[in-house]
Amino acid sequence: MPLLETNFAQFTYSEIAKVLNVSDCGHDISVNGFSTDTRSITCGNCFIALKGENFNGNLFAKQAVEIGASMCILSEEPSEDPGAPYLIVGDTVKAYGKLANAYIQRLKNQGARVVAITGSSGKTTVKDMTAHVLSRKYRTYCTIGNHNNHIGVPFTVLHAPPDTEVLVLEMGMNHSGEISNLTKIGTPDLAIITNIGKAHIGNLGSQHNIFCAKLEIVEGMNAKNGRLILPAEDEFLNNIAEIPFPKGNLRYSARTPDSAIASLHAEEISEGAESTVFTVKTHADTAKVYLPMTGIHNVTDALLAIHAGLECGMELSECAAALADFTPTALRSDRVEIGNITIIRDFYNANPEAMAASVHALNLAAEGRKRIALLGNMNELGDFAANAHKSLGELCRSSTDTALFCGVNYNDFAEGYGDTAAAFPTQGEMIAALPRLFPSKEPAVVLIKASRGLAMEYVFDALSKILADS
Repeated sequence: MPLLETNFAQFTYSEIAKVLNVSDCGHDISVNGFSTDTRSITCGNCFIALKGENFNGNLFAKQAVEIGASMCILSEEPSEDPGAPYLIVGDTVKAYGKLANAYIQRLKNQGARVVAITGSSGKTTVKDMTAHVLSRKYRTYCTIGNHNNHIGVPFTVLHAPPDTEVLVLEMGMNHSGEISNLTKIGTPDLAIITNIGKAHIGNLGSQHNIFCAKLEIVEGMNAKNGRLILPAEDEFLNNIAEIPFPKGNLRYSARTPDSAIASLHAEEISEGAESTVFTVKTHADTAKVYLPMTGIHNVTDALLAIHAGLECGMELSECAAALADFTPTALRSDRVEIGNITIIRDFYNANPEAMAASVHALNLAAEGRKRIALLGNMNELGDFAANAHKSLGELCRSSTDTALFCGVNYNDFAEGYGDTAAAFPTQGEMIAALPRLFPSKEPAVVLIKASRGLAMEYVFDALSKILADS
């Protein structure tokens, strides 16, 4: 069955007051969903006024009611009567999380399960794969877009339909303590950590600190009944002694059959230009997987999704078959054909591990065609940035035919790539250099990737125009 469409969580005024532990003034009203943005309010919503350094949603309570909100949750008394019932709480962000948790408990009382996914890279792909697999058997709803932080997780939860059987939540972080908060909202029954890489290492200081921050996800889980799914290849996550969770509730998968800790593994992996085929095995069963994606990292991702399906009661054959028609989220390794040029658009985000995997996928997709990489900065690496960009430049020198770089660390890219490097401080300068890449009709595969802040879709748009006009 397809993934469930978004819906609005239903609450009464009294239920909201009870969840937030504030006085119930006895208003006989119900709300149809929650909104933190007056631009997206629909009739019957409860408006939750968020407040930050540069904005104050409390000032828009009256406007929210005029648009259609039936009540408001505020953190300060309004300067004028908004025209609808309102509640005052100390922290509206925490209130949002409490309401989301209350709704999750309502779903769980009906038998629903929650799957939470985090990791340094690949978490959106694994989230989408997992939801895709589970939707073959269960009514499944999952995080849409990048709603994976302290605002996005409650947003996702409170848009899950009331008949949801499995809720798949992506949980992101920039600093320690953030996953702890999210997992206590989501209270997952099953959690997946995709890997421990260097994303956000500038904020956390070391991979070990990232490891500890990702493992906060177990804080919201039931240690007796919860399950934690991990990749055996990860040098941090395969250290069982360091995982603060019952050892009998850990589940490992591996890309090779010789892992002593894995109960699910892949064999006979065959990577092609547009797909990957492998055999997946448990101690009792075997199935063939056709995955319409390239890159060995996607085998790891697929195994994690399959393992989630097994833990939720699906058959191995069901899980394997589900992946045959999986398609990645837009801007994440999707392909566009313009004439004899294939463009791999993967510019939603970037970190060292994901960049290396994408360059590997570029090589697989090329099949003898020219390999061109258009890469931008990897953000939030702090003191590790220079070496990380230099290493990526070195990889491109050996693994591509042509590479262009842009961003703050353009000199580091260039140092790694060598004397022939084309590296620019800005995206605009990269765009200006694009025409000379295609002097003939030579077939080529082009990878475009960078951290989201570089908005590499503009590079794609410019390249598309150049190719269309040539």
